[in-house]
Parts: sequence; C-alpha cells; structure tokens
Amino acid sequence: MEALASLLEIKVIGPEEICLGHAERCPRCGGDNQCRVAKGHLYKGPCWCHEIVVPNHILSRLAADRLDPACLCRPCLETIARISREIDDLEAVLAEAKRAISENEDSYLDAQGNVVFTARYHLKRGTCCANGCRHCPY
Repeated sequence: MEALASLLEIKVIGPEEICLGHAERCPRCGGDNQCRVAKGHLYKGPCWCHEIVVPNHILSRLAADRLDPACLCRPCLETIARISREIDDLEAVLAEAKRAISENEDSYLDAQGNVVFTARYHLKRGTCCANGCRHCPY
C-alpha cells in the first residue's frame, strides 16, 4: 500500500488522524492535542493544559499567529514551557520551540544535567516502564 502511495505521491495517514477534526489537531506538530473541549467532553475540572505554565505574552503570541484557534498538544506545550524558562526573548523562544518540535525532540537535558524523555518519546515507545518518568503520558 505504501509503495503504491509513494508512486502516486499520496500521503498515507493512520486511522487516528482521519478522525481528528481541525480543533483536535495541535497547530505546531499536527498530532492529537487531546483537548477535552474540542472532543466534546463534559467539564470535569481544569484541563491538563492548565498544569503547564507558559508566560502569557508567549501564549498571546501563539494565539495571534493562528487564524483559527486550536490547543497545543502536551509535548508541544511542555517544550514551549521548558524553553521559555531557559530563554527570555520572545522571538528566540518561538524559534527554538519551532526547531525542537520540528525535530521531534525525544529528550532534553534538565538543569541538573539529567536526560529527560519527552511525552512524545514515551508515546512512540508505546508502554509505561513504571519508573515514574517526568513526562509519562500513561
């Protein structure tokens, strides 16, 4: 199937991508943003995105860059939050976040020099290792 698709220059997408509406896609990476509001879930307290601290001026800029608002996925929002703690300049934060997200960053070094795996890495891995990882989505 993929050989035929490459001959016809057709992008093969998975069934989970077919079912995602525009509001359910992360505007940075295109993945599932897991937004409860976009998925039509009833209110059950604050969303997971309220746990991640990103300065308001960065959130305002991200919103201004989009014609249609859509929530970021956890890995993208965590990447932007981490970079905003390390860099003060707005444009530098956005440029570094774009670079990191486009490279599908699987890990980073924290302030203590430890390698920290991202939620994107864990999702690619497919299972929980039960080690209490910082960004474990399971």
